[in-house]
Amino acid sequence: MNLWAVFLTGLTSGGLSCLAMQGGLLASIIANQKEDELKSNVKKNNSPKSFDQLDWLPVSLFLLAKLVAHVLLGFFLGWLGSKVELSLTVRLIFQSIAALFMLATAGNLLDLHPIFRYVVFQPPKFVQRMVKNSTRSKALFTPVILGLMTIFIPCGVTQAMEVLAITSGSSMIGALIMFFFVLGTLPLFAIVGVATAKLSEAFKQSFMKIAAAILIFLGLSSVNGVLTVLNAPVTFSKMTQSITSKQSNSQIGTKNGVQQILIQVKSNGYSPNRLQVKAGIPVQLTLQTKNVYTCASSFILKAFNISMQLGPNDSQTVTFTPTKKGRYSFTCSMGMYTGILEVI
Repeated sequence: MNLWAVFLTGLTSGGLSCLAMQGGLLASIIANQKEDELKSNVKKNNSPKSFDQLDWLPVSLFLLAKLVAHVLLGFFLGWLGSKVELSLTVRLIFQSIAALFMLATAGNLLDLHPIFRYVVFQPPKFVQRMVKNSTRSKALFTPVILGLMTIFIPCGVTQAMEVLAITSGSSMIGALIMFFFVLGTLPLFAIVGVATAKLSEAFKQSFMKIAAAILIFLGLSSVNGVLTVLNAPVTFSKMTQSITSKQSNSQIGTKNGVQQILIQVKSNGYSPNRLQVKAGIPVQLTLQTKNVYTCASSFILKAFNISMQLGPNDSQTVTFTPTKKGRYSFTCSMGMYTGILEVI
């Protein structure tokens, strides 16, 4: 096991992919903290205190909790193997919860309704008494909780690393895999988190609206990803395809009465991504990867209950028989990369 390669994966594609999935949680932490600081300073009619200037603190706590949670996850994945793997349904539930949290945080920042105030996590009373300062306790408590939650909303690259941890067959190696991978993702998260906090100090009032707009975008993108995986009738990609629709389905060959499909899984999607098969004839679907460490390696064809998690260099085959005519979406587990299988 090349742990250096695992670290580089986190430093490059892993950081970008995970930031797209989990960056909204980090932005939520910073936005809520800045809102509390503004309200506190307005009430006390004074300038920000030294604690307010430690913008690295919530970011550090979030990243530390994320690292610890994934190391523990890797330990148990290596020990228990595939028994611990989260089902697609559970992953989609947590992705939906994260999306709703981002949207609710945006509603709180824009003061749309008092109900959105409940989205701010309140630490237990005993924690508040220990820390004494309510604003400070939330600044410590919320990043840790959300950092721990990230194991339930893994990006596609994280899922690929989890597969490596499972196949390692060793709790220690599994923990090391997740440690070096998450360690590689930390620099990008830290830069974005602290830069966002520093930027907010320059124009605090405008920051709330900008942060809310970003959270709305990330939240809707996450919801769209869930809808895409579920093959919902309305998604952003389907609306785009209906506007720029150019029918160029790949022709499928037949061998011994079985339709043969070969999809090359690439870092930026699937090739081909538009396929046409005949109903009532068995289909043999083969997916191949070559140095792929993105969400695309987690393939889902929900309409036919097909879910495959491929390794970076892998080949997997599944056989099914389509009986109902129609257009069915296939996608990665995050809904970022998609394609169409048309049954005629």
